[in-house]
Amino acid sequence: MQRVVILGSTGSLGIQTLEVLEKYKKYFKVIGLSANVNKDILEKQAKRWNVRNFLLASEAGTKGLINLASLKDADIIINVLSGIAGINPSIAALKDGKILLLGNKESLIAEGEKVMKLAGLSLHSATAKSFLVPLDSEHNAIFEILQKFPHKKIERIVLPCSGGPFYGKSATAILKVSVADALNHPRWKMGPKISIESATLINKGLEIIEAHFLFNLPLSKISAIYHPECQIHGAVKFKNEKFLTAYVSNPDMCEHIENALRRAAGLRQKIKNFQKILPSSLTPLSSKTLPGLSLTIKFFKNNPKKMKQFLHREEKIIAKFLANKIKFPEIFKL
Repeated sequence: MQRVVILGSTGSLGIQTLEVLEKYKKYFKVIGLSANVNKDILEKQAKRWNVRNFLLASEAGTKGLINLASLKDADIIINVLSGIAGINPSIAALKDGKILLLGNKESLIAEGEKVMKLAGLSLHSATAKSFLVPLDSEHNAIFEILQKFPHKKIERIVLPCSGGPFYGKSATAILKVSVADALNHPRWKMGPKISIESATLINKGLEIIEAHFLFNLPLSKISAIYHPECQIHGAVKFKNEKFLTAYVSNPDMCEHIENALRRAAGLRQKIKNFQKILPSSLTPLSSKTLPGLSLTIKFFKNNPKKMKQFLHREEKIIAKFLANKIKFPEIFKL
């Protein structure tokens, strides 16, 4: 029986994690929960799962989250916090020897070297104990491909991108988009911050940086493709192979959460979703009218030690847009 703490349990990923855990009560016991401000849902979750250790981060602050991530009886910390609030809890969990299921990309973008050093493993090593398992659909897909084929050498990895709600629209059309338009993702149901990051393609830039740290690869070996169907979740081109090995399934985060939970518990994986695809069948992603990806990568290349400042500024700018204080194109300018 693995004892689990969920940081960010009332958000989209947190709620889905609890849905998946309903299927695995024989293997997991939830002993800690956190939310930011959503007290009613948090209390209902705590009652449903008989959890005594729960808190509102808006009241308990970073120290409260760190304490929860270091909870003595916990085996697994599931960090699905939104934004830079998730960084220190990730570090605390790994320092304390917990298994970290990571859905907070900011932890790697701001502190990638430290996080991976604390995790103490190469994510495509078949012999290392996995102290860190990525939850994002793209990174979890790549992780599972590499676990399936641990002895093959990586030539490059491919991250798919839905394009969000505005990909392919003209610069004139983008001038007129509203907050509601930007939140209306065509495939995924996500929180407001990640939805705007997706609409701007900033998210894809952040995911490339995340993959750089997770899989110990230079940026030149990580590419993004346009894939609005969201059936390909990630792909790897191994050396001396003509095809890419892709993880293919429906757009469903619960599947990747289940993958990560089963791996953390040492359960046999049920994945049958690996397919061979031709590189020529994929369409490279363009940042022409949505320069979020290129802006993010450019900043990282020039200021790799200052990504926390980038993330902090980005959160403030997105909050301004969500509050209707700036127009959509101003996100890029600012």
